[in-house]
Amino acid sequence: MKKYLAVLLAVVFVAAMAVTGCNPADQGSTPDASAPVQTPANTQGGAETPTEEPNLEPIKIGCIQDTSGGASIAGKPNEWGVQYAVKWINENGGVNGRMIELYTRDCQNDAEVGVTCYRELVDEIGVSAIIGPPLSNPASAWVDLATEDQIPIVGHFMDEQCTTDPETGEAYPYMFLAEPSCSVQSYILAQYAMEELGVKTVATLFNTSNAYAVAHEAPFVDYIKANGGTVLAEETFTWTDTDYTAQAQKIAALNPDAVLLCDYCNQMVTAYDNLRDAGYTGKILGANTMYPPFNTLVKNKVYDCYFVQNYDLKDTTKGTIAELVATQMADTNTDYPTSNVGFGWDAAMVLYNAMLQANDPADGEEVREILENNTADVLSAGGETITIDPATHRPTRDMGMYIATYDENNEIVCLVYRTTDYVK
Repeated sequence: MKKYLAVLLAVVFVAAMAVTGCNPADQGSTPDASAPVQTPANTQGGAETPTEEPNLEPIKIGCIQDTSGGASIAGKPNEWGVQYAVKWINENGGVNGRMIELYTRDCQNDAEVGVTCYRELVDEIGVSAIIGPPLSNPASAWVDLATEDQIPIVGHFMDEQCTTDPETGEAYPYMFLAEPSCSVQSYILAQYAMEELGVKTVATLFNTSNAYAVAHEAPFVDYIKANGGTVLAEETFTWTDTDYTAQAQKIAALNPDAVLLCDYCNQMVTAYDNLRDAGYTGKILGANTMYPPFNTLVKNKVYDCYFVQNYDLKDTTKGTIAELVATQMADTNTDYPTSNVGFGWDAAMVLYNAMLQANDPADGEEVREILENNTADVLSAGGETITIDPATHRPTRDMGMYIATYDENNEIVCLVYRTTDYVK
């Protein structure tokens, strides 16, 4: 499948068609987020010709991202990745001959706005599935709505409470995650810090208003304590705070071996600079939001940073992430690579895989059942495979993460790929 995908992607890249978020006739103009993405099918793609007249009605899919709020640095490339995946699908036969129409909405990193976006896509547009953002706060508000409306949602909302009930542990029927969850990523980072970096004492600095951050910090602390380490401080802030100098000074005075930062990029930048300004010279451990443009936004020199990374963006021999990143940078005039183009691609491919297997790819309940029970070895942009655990609706634990750092030229270097068997 990897070779097959690479060949098809090569065709797309040679065609050099820009992703616009609108109909082909409008390519080259400013994208209209309310218009569907639909391109002509490759007549050689799709299933065998059925004996009865096929249903060639387009399949309406929604995409909710943050493209103007506090996480738009991630949301915009995430949206691009979804759009580009839809182009690839349509240009290679669609879903067994049926084209996908993609309707995008901006949730502004706000739960209430996210619900409004959801309702518009479901009630007014009539989408049969939604690709969600890498944002846990808005996604958590869709759990009951998706169940009531039978709308499968595939996204990168990493907080486990977006996919499983925290009290019962049972998976929410229509919520699916397409990357390792917060706890898995935190375990991998904590294991590496203790086993490879010799970290014994840590502190954390995180946003208690951000579900993503809270869901990273708690399992990280659990792992450190369970394996003989010491947590010297757990300093916090909220969305309304713009400076964490007081918290940083407390941490610097304690001088832990390492400090965990686990928020969105803008908060990570502030926290890092505050710590370095406070005189902290130790190791900084980061969530996967420490990838670019973090390294170009901080005012202090980036050093002794170790963070989890979904893909090796420079590895041209594994997966298609390097090609996706290069295309997105050229297409959007972006001067730094970002992993989120892969996030959007992967979520779309997981959904596409389920729809290909369905008798009716627009039937939410049928697609949901396939997502839960028959999503295995879906090739990710990074060259790894995604297999959904039916019990959690999250990837199995053998889907790991890279540990990355920045070199003397301030560029990302992936050090090692790790998985974890640790369960708290």
